[in-house]
Order: sequence, then C-alpha cells, then structure tokens
Amino acid sequence: MPTAEFLTTADNYQKGIGTLGSMLTEEKDKSADPAFLYKLGSRLMAWNRIDDADARFAAVVKVDPDNKSGDADDALIDRAWACRKKENWDCAVAHAKDCYNRWPQGEKASEAWIYVAFYSSKGGKKGEAIAAYKEYLKKWPKGEDVEFAKEQIAELEKPAETTPGQSGSQ
Repeated sequence: MPTAEFLTTADNYQKGIGTLGSMLTEEKDKSADPAFLYKLGSRLMAWNRIDDADARFAAVVKVDPDNKSGDADDALIDRAWACRKKENWDCAVAHAKDCYNRWPQGEKASEAWIYVAFYSSKGGKKGEAIAAYKEYLKKWPKGEDVEFAKEQIAELEKPAETTPGQSGSQ
C-alpha cells in the first residue's frame, strides 16, 4: 500500500473509521451497495469469518446480478474461495461455474474456469478436471494460466503408481 494511503487508513482506524465493527454498524444502511458489501465480505474473510463473508458475497450477487459494479464476479470467485477454505470442493466448483456462466465474456471468466478445473481436481474428480483444463486451453490459448493447465493435465494423466510389491494385474 502506498505510504499516504497507509497513513490515512491507520488514522481512520484510530478514529474507528473503516474497522470491521464500524462496517458492521453501517451495513443496514448500505445493504444495497455492492461495493460496500464486497469490502465487508473481504474484511470478514480476512478475519476468517468464512460463513459471514460468504453471506456478504452472496448479497453482492443478489443486489448486482448484472455485475454493473464489477464486484459481483469477484464475489462469486470469493464464494468459491470460501468453499475452498472449508474443503467443500463441489461448492467451490459450483460458484466458479456460476461466475463463468453468468459472465462468460467477463474479465473473470478465464479465472473462474481455471478454478472449475482446479477445484474439480481437488475434489477427486479427475476426469472433470482434465476436461475443464483442456477447455481452458481451447478457450484461452494465450491465457495467463496456460502453462499451469498443461502441467495439471500432464500430472492428472500420469498412470497411477503401484505400491512396491504390488503388480498392476492380479
């Protein structure tokens, strides 16, 4: 954070401005402001209040279903992240897919799709993960996660190793 911004933030915190407590107090009056709700969700996530953060991210999407604020797509990505923190991989995949399906041409589309692949893999759905990684490479051949996707495909397609003393057939 730039020095001037840091000093302003620190000064505001000393005055009780922008703290989690003050934001929670303001929430009732700002419940239709997606930028405020997103910032509150992010603050709650930083405090590891995952369920509370997820509720605010869900509220962002509800009040801004067309993503006019530019926060709703981030909120869905962060909802996926909240599920990831709980190791609920199906939930994480669902939110990442929701983000992609709502805004397939949006700026978060490729990020959402790589998360679909990654969370599918983490959830043990190898076939779905490989298919999603390959779809990523097809849709975004020059995307920032191309090398990662290729590495993941190679890793997922490796034959399963056998334990010493075991043979591949019985």
